[in-house]
Amino acid sequence: MVHVRYPFIAQLKTFDMLATSTFIDDTRIESYKEEYVRTNCIFLPGFLPQAALNFLLKKLGNIRFQTKFEMDDHSKFGKLLLVPQNDPLLTIFQLLINNTGLFSIVEEITGCEPIGNFMGRIHRSEEGEQHGIEWHGDNSDNRLLAMTLGLGTRDYTGGKLQIRETGSDQIIREFGQLNAGDAIIFKIAPALQHRLTVLETGQRTVGVGWFRSKPDLATFAAAHLKPY
Repeated sequence: MVHVRYPFIAQLKTFDMLATSTFIDDTRIESYKEEYVRTNCIFLPGFLPQAALNFLLKKLGNIRFQTKFEMDDHSKFGKLLLVPQNDPLLTIFQLLINNTGLFSIVEEITGCEPIGNFMGRIHRSEEGEQHGIEWHGDNSDNRLLAMTLGLGTRDYTGGKLQIRETGSDQIIREFGQLNAGDAIIFKIAPALQHRLTVLETGQRTVGVGWFRSKPDLATFAAAHLKPY
């Protein structure tokens, strides 16, 4: 784990412990392997420890989100609200997940090639705004796996994460309401696509991102895990 000190982090007394925690129950690794083989994804209830979750939820209450359009070849295929890239909270989120111990367990469960870093962001969907993302694959930027982490406490309908084989109408896996702290990790590959259906009611807040093969963690940390 790359350790970086910030006054912002000092408020979380257990951060050093959390930054080296793998978050995944060792006793469930075999069942997660079976789940991944069957569905190309795993569901991790209570993935994020309560201390870290409470910290992130408190800080999210003071964030002013910005509208972001998902683009592909200059056409829009999604619309969401996003925590600004220069907000310290995004650095905290990425520091928690950029953890070599976690990387090793995720590699064991999924059989993916070695993970170099986790690049993340935090976004929100709100009712009445047509927030959602159409089918896409994320097959770029050395991405191996994607993660969605529940970071909201409000109920919602719609806003479903769906996974399918590319070009198929059959849904392999679907996730609706996520509890705060629950996580989903799923495979990125040309044969797979995923989407976020339009939020119908309520509010959905999640941390999302990608486990990537490159660059290595030291290089990534030097560029992205530093104070603003």
